[in-house]
Amino acid sequence: MIPAGRTGLGTAEVAKRMNRKTLPPEVRQTLPTPISRKKARTAIWDAEQIDAHLAGQEIPDLSFGGPSPDELITADQARRELQGAVSLADFENYVREGSIPGPDEVIDGVPHWKRSTVLAADDLLDRDEARLELRNPITLASWGFYINQGRVPEPDVTVAGVPHWKRLTIRTWDVNRPGAGAGGGRPKGVKETKPRNTAPNPKREARRERLQALLAKGEATSQAISEFADSEGISERTVWRMISDLRGTEA
Repeated sequence: MIPAGRTGLGTAEVAKRMNRKTLPPEVRQTLPTPISRKKARTAIWDAEQIDAHLAGQEIPDLSFGGPSPDELITADQARRELQGAVSLADFENYVREGSIPGPDEVIDGVPHWKRSTVLAADDLLDRDEARLELRNPITLASWGFYINQGRVPEPDVTVAGVPHWKRLTIRTWDVNRPGAGAGGGRPKGVKETKPRNTAPNPKREARRERLQALLAKGEATSQAISEFADSEGISERTVWRMISDLRGTEA
């Protein structure tokens, strides 16, 4: 994985920085630990760490620098941390669908994320790391078939010949791709044989009222949301969607 905001270097690029044609094993052993996964066929190093090593300086850690990664930021601040132009509506949609995790904390009814939580969405994943991000992981062979068939988004970047995808790219594709049985339902142009039941659902309305009470008390912490989801027998993603709907109604 190439952490968000870092620059990866392949073997040829590192060798060039060292004025060498190759990187034999004895030379590799003197270099900082690669940022690519341990069993990756192609080693990738962090550019800043390599430059520090060659300059005889202390090897910097892989933190992105700047403000604290644990600083809590609002949705509007969070969407500005992501690479590329991400609107507030897009960010909120990413959260609703689960491409970006729910808030780390809710302060006075306002969701807040740790900066590190948001930046993780821009981490670059290699082929196998991307596969493991899927909600229902598949075999490496099947994943390779998906890629070769063009059923997976194009890589966001290629480093040292290795395709990498942003974590957000994979998660967004995963939550929106058709699942088993997709494409069912009433064919276009065919009228319904009976009207839909639009009567209020008492159970759903009661759940909505309980959630409203939780929000009104200002107790909608991540732990409280998790406990609410468990007690109601629903997912946290559903709870956050309900919260978004409630706030939209109140606006």
